[in-house]
Amino acid sequence: MTFRPWECRTRWEGLIVAFWIILIDLLLLIWMERRPIDWLKFGLILMAVGTLPLLGYVLFRTWAAFNLEYWVDRNAVTVYWANFRQVIPLQSIQRVIQGGLPSVAPVPATQWPAPYVGPTRALGLLDVQMLATRPLQECLLLDTGDTVFALSPRNEEAFLDALQARYRLGPVATPALARSRSSLWQRLFGQDQVGPILLVCGAVGTLLLFGILMVRFPNLPDAMAFHYNSQGLPDVVREKTALFLLPAIGLMAWLINGVWGLWMAFRQERTGAYMLWGGALIVQICSYMALTSLMD
Repeated sequence: MTFRPWECRTRWEGLIVAFWIILIDLLLLIWMERRPIDWLKFGLILMAVGTLPLLGYVLFRTWAAFNLEYWVDRNAVTVYWANFRQVIPLQSIQRVIQGGLPSVAPVPATQWPAPYVGPTRALGLLDVQMLATRPLQECLLLDTGDTVFALSPRNEEAFLDALQARYRLGPVATPALARSRSSLWQRLFGQDQVGPILLVCGAVGTLLLFGILMVRFPNLPDAMAFHYNSQGLPDVVREKTALFLLPAIGLMAWLINGVWGLWMAFRQERTGAYMLWGGALIVQICSYMALTSLMD
């Protein structure tokens, strides 16, 4: 059976905040487009890019607040939120506490807009995992001995009846007490953090390439030598805007290798994916060396 939690207004607040972050980013991009190329324009780009992790986190927590639900079967209580799944085997539940207990830890601001999804502490209980939409004192607690899970099903009586009925029937399998991510993340990266680190390094490298050029761009001459002949004389002279070709090469290498590497990782060819993502970093290093030599 599936049970929904009580509704929490903070999920709508999360959507509103996400909308304002997107609106501010659009205004920053409009302002950036109207400015000449200089350090301030790059600063606007950094501000817009810097809000993306915040936007992603707010949307993730909002997603958790919207799709939180509880499944009860003969084997376990399974809690779904965002791309996570918490399995609580029925046989591991030692006691059920109705009415909850007062929390002795404040709700961290980082848990908003799903403030009651995360760890907390209660009097006499140090390891409490909240998976709810209500404060701890209003939750239903499932004590497994090591961890206490706080839930807030809207129909608490029906939830308890379903729990007791399936407990009396007995399990048909013995699942482990565990939390897992969605299968897509596991399929792409598994437990290894090398892939995400390489992708993040590629994104940072792209920003550095554009940032170095944009900061120095106003002080560069309008026409620059891009190639010299055997006598050391310039034989290819172009406008300084042509320098943006080098950061663009780094960006394209990161995008193309990134997508291609994700496809290979999805096919469980992670070594090839790491080579592609690392290759993008090598291209960016070469672009940096070429860019700095032309600007010096």
